[in-house]
Amino acid sequence: MSTLDILTPPLAFMALMLFTHTYLGLHVLMRGVIFVDLALAQIAALGASIAFTYGAEPGDPWALGAALGAAILAAGGFAQVSRIQDNTVREVIIGIVYVVATALSVLVLSQSTTGMEHLKLILNGSVLLVSWADIAVAAVAYGVISIGYGLFSERLIGMSQSRGVDRHSIYWEAFFFSTFAIIITIAVGVAGVLLVFAFLIVPAFAASLIAVTFKGRLLLAWLGGAFGSIGGLLIAFYLDLPIGPTVVATLGVLPILAAIWRFHPAKKPTHGSGA
Repeated sequence: MSTLDILTPPLAFMALMLFTHTYLGLHVLMRGVIFVDLALAQIAALGASIAFTYGAEPGDPWALGAALGAAILAAGGFAQVSRIQDNTVREVIIGIVYVVATALSVLVLSQSTTGMEHLKLILNGSVLLVSWADIAVAAVAYGVISIGYGLFSERLIGMSQSRGVDRHSIYWEAFFFSTFAIIITIAVGVAGVLLVFAFLIVPAFAASLIAVTFKGRLLLAWLGGAFGSIGGLLIAFYLDLPIGPTVVATLGVLPILAAIWRFHPAKKPTHGSGA
């Protein structure tokens, strides 16, 4: 099997993640609920952890169902939390949910003889082993949801910019967070919590440091995320490193480069330059 044969499936799955997660990440930044994606990912992992203790294996349909059920229940709660105007209160609630879900995952998996292996898998994923069947399922689900995002793009962007203050917006909030939960659950089962969170936030945040418009940020995030994904995948493969953490570390360079670009002294007007 050639290098291309080995790397093409994980690259294809990461491309799907980048395409959808970046869009969601920009909404998360506008809404001021930065860690909701990490909390949702961990809750999905908690659902999978419970399934693992009852004999499920990674990739089993009922493990995916347990993860999805947990994530959608949490999404309903986060739809309400996102309407809270106090940013500190929102982030504290989300942070508490995340840390409790993490603790419960550890406790649940500690009861299994293979619990620590499952915990490692939940964090780091196994994207190198992703099958074309997994990619096909993700592509269909992500494609359908992306069509919905495209059809209602203006409404969703307006909601994120106003942070859901419209009293009639609860149905749109439910749509946004439930589809968010589906995307997160599918991704966590393959890529792990760390990589899912990185794809959601890092490219979007880096692009937000440079671009002004939503479309500009989305395009720039896609571009930066593509370079980070390909670079991280190649580094991991040739240095025999875990793919998930390596790609996360590579994506972590994007905000640094964006900050250098934004705050570079050459971009600032000099004193005395005048009219």
